[in-house]
Amino acid sequence: MARTTRCHWSGRGFAAACSFVLGLLAFVVLAPAQPPADYWPRFRGADGSGIAPDVSLPPDWDAASGEGILWQAALPLPGANSPVIWGDHLFATGADANAREVYCLDTGSGRRLWTTAVAPGEATDPPLRLHEMTGYAAPTGATDGERFYAVFPTGHVVALDFSGALVWQRHFPMHEDIYGHASSPVVHGDLLYVQIDLGKPDIGKSHLVALDRLTGQTVWDIPRPVQGSWTTPIVINTGQREELITSAKPWVIAYNPVSGEEYWRVNCIEGDSAPSPIFANGLVIVANIYAELTAIRPDGQGDVTDSHVAWSVRGQLPDICSPLSDGKLVFTLASDGLLSCYDAAQGELLWTENLEGRFRSSPALAGDKLVLFSETGDAFVVAAAREFRQLGSGRLGEAVYSTPAFAAGRMFVRGEKHLFCIGQG
Repeated sequence: MARTTRCHWSGRGFAAACSFVLGLLAFVVLAPAQPPADYWPRFRGADGSGIAPDVSLPPDWDAASGEGILWQAALPLPGANSPVIWGDHLFATGADANAREVYCLDTGSGRRLWTTAVAPGEATDPPLRLHEMTGYAAPTGATDGERFYAVFPTGHVVALDFSGALVWQRHFPMHEDIYGHASSPVVHGDLLYVQIDLGKPDIGKSHLVALDRLTGQTVWDIPRPVQGSWTTPIVINTGQREELITSAKPWVIAYNPVSGEEYWRVNCIEGDSAPSPIFANGLVIVANIYAELTAIRPDGQGDVTDSHVAWSVRGQLPDICSPLSDGKLVFTLASDGLLSCYDAAQGELLWTENLEGRFRSSPALAGDKLVLFSETGDAFVVAAAREFRQLGSGRLGEAVYSTPAFAAGRMFVRGEKHLFCIGQG
């Protein structure tokens, strides 16, 4: 299949070869250290799995009474993005039609350390088509321990240092997005990935961009034969190589994270796709409404639809919430509250349970417990087991559209108006 690459730094012949070698050396030498296990540097944690490090949650919590709530802090502008944490720094973004802001809070106290306005007064032409469920600040940011990176539906991609100073800023057209951009950026090595899937495949607007995390310059920019999506990529290690995994109708596609070269693809996605892929038990697992829950062996080359699907099962699958797996079980959560549990090895459905409420927040795993937040801010703590057991509950008293973050033995949740820190002290 034909593939074109647009590269700001590309040359020809010897110059191109030298550029590529120098890029590899920079990747090795300048790549930041891996984050400690209790840091939460991107959407759904370091590997995008939604699995928390060691956390000791209170059995129940309630914001009205203060039970189990260590602190809560108001944010000036709304956003559906999740907290990003590095040490004692917690990052979040907020935006409306007129302003875009980045916030940094102290994780211990909730005190806001700084607020930085970015891309002031800039609008898109034609105007954005934002759905009220997406808003102006849906993507979760990412950090490498030196900078915080944020993407806004206006097309702005920004990098700030830990003091709140703007390091660089880019802009990519996103007005073809019919709901508003929600895919979160991902840092890996010396690159920052921004997945921009727009419109139908035949308009040729979908692409995947790799930026130099230090400068914001484009390292590579490759077209994608997919329609608009709101999924976030993951980077996996198969034991033989690293792969950058993406998901959007109709393809799950794996790329070389350094060069952007395509490794393999599987045709298994239907409908508008928002649930992000995960990697568990040696399998790439994807789920989306109108499609099937599909597990893929990530060692192929080319179109491996007919050869590398380990199992695929139908069910009432999510249209927003990403799947979750502890390696033995796979859990999916539909927007209407249907929680389903499957065997990770074979895909066998083990149980389903209807939870009260509607859900946009992806499930998280804290130890051997699932944590699930409904749109009303009511939480369910459920055993990650082969039979359904509810172990606890929580109540924040305001809407929750984001996914929880975990660090230093605590859980951090972004509500409609406040950030909450939940723990046992």
